[in-house]
Amino acid sequence: MAPVQRVVVPGVHRLTQFAHATRAGDYVYVSGTLGTDASGALVTGGLAAEIDQTLTNLTTILAAADCGWDDVASVSVYLADLDDFAAMNEVYERYFDGPPPARITVGGVDLALGARVEMQCVAYAHRATNAAAPARRTGFVEHDGEHLYYEVVGDESSELTPLVLCHGAGGNHASWFQQVAHFAAERLVITWDHRGYGRSSDRGDQTGPLVASGDLLAVLDAIGIDRADLVGQSMGGWTVVAAALARPHLARSLVLTDSTGGFTTDRLLAQRDRVRPRAPLRDVLGDHPALGEAFSARSPELAHLYQSLGRMGTADPDTVIMRLLDVTYGENEAAQLTMPSLLIVGDHDQLFAPAVIRSLADLLPDARVVEVSGAGHSPYFEEPQRWNEALDSFLHWLDGGPS
Repeated sequence: MAPVQRVVVPGVHRLTQFAHATRAGDYVYVSGTLGTDASGALVTGGLAAEIDQTLTNLTTILAAADCGWDDVASVSVYLADLDDFAAMNEVYERYFDGPPPARITVGGVDLALGARVEMQCVAYAHRATNAAAPARRTGFVEHDGEHLYYEVVGDESSELTPLVLCHGAGGNHASWFQQVAHFAAERLVITWDHRGYGRSSDRGDQTGPLVASGDLLAVLDAIGIDRADLVGQSMGGWTVVAAALARPHLARSLVLTDSTGGFTTDRLLAQRDRVRPRAPLRDVLGDHPALGEAFSARSPELAHLYQSLGRMGTADPDTVIMRLLDVTYGENEAAQLTMPSLLIVGDHDQLFAPAVIRSLADLLPDARVVEVSGAGHSPYFEEPQRWNEALDSFLHWLDGGPS
């Protein structure tokens, strides 16, 4: 599904210069609608008939976008003569069983075709409850003496490129709970646990970048994935970079989210040294270095979930971080990553600041940067809708849609 869809409804007249509605993310924006019949002529029968036809047309358009009046958040009403306000309300209120949505009414407006009323609205376009849920299967891969857990969600016959999500040091496969269902609606989504995280073992105490890419490749081989869009959050960035370098034809694209993936140059180091350190952590509910302080204060329940996810395993965070810092890449490796790359970063990230990520974008052959406002080191968790929209747009472009 494209991030923006135009809705055109047979039987409801429109000018060719605009669609009846646009669906963007979870919302439907319905164009200004008149009381016209299928031929484009205003209905006869007076003001009440024209208002009723306008609302009928809106009802039809909303239904075509998989929503109804109960989903409408706001309505704008334009009247040629504000003296028609009371008459308009008499017809309007018949369309609502309970409290109606927010509304504005403007009078004294010149309307097309000499119409006496025009309306537009915005609705929340939830997924249809009878839509088939994406298939899900789970499993383990035995590799290098370890037991590696994975999940596959979505239609395995989809022609779209599979999406592989690699978590950071503060999470596991379940950290992507706000992404899996969203992206699995149209493509295969693979999540997995690095060694020592979630349900994966780390008997050899080797978890870290030196083994992670081999583990990822073993998981993808077991599933049968030979081409994918690779996404790495923080620590996961090291994993996808190493996998892309080890197997050049695997990655259609590379997505590093709040991660340098191990790339270290003089310019990157200079930018990193300018970052203002985060305030010291407190041993309290929700405080975490990978979350923005504002998010932890605003959503303590989700911040606590993040804390809990990060402790579901045996990996020691300090050990993992030291192992990450020991693995670095430079300009030669960057030149090999010629696939399109997307770099997403929270504008309040205190671990990999936007300036650092922009310096990385200058290093990679084909990279673009998206900053998520108001987010810290984990915008996929803190601002999932905006993070998902950024990745949606990038994938849609890769799939052949407009950039």
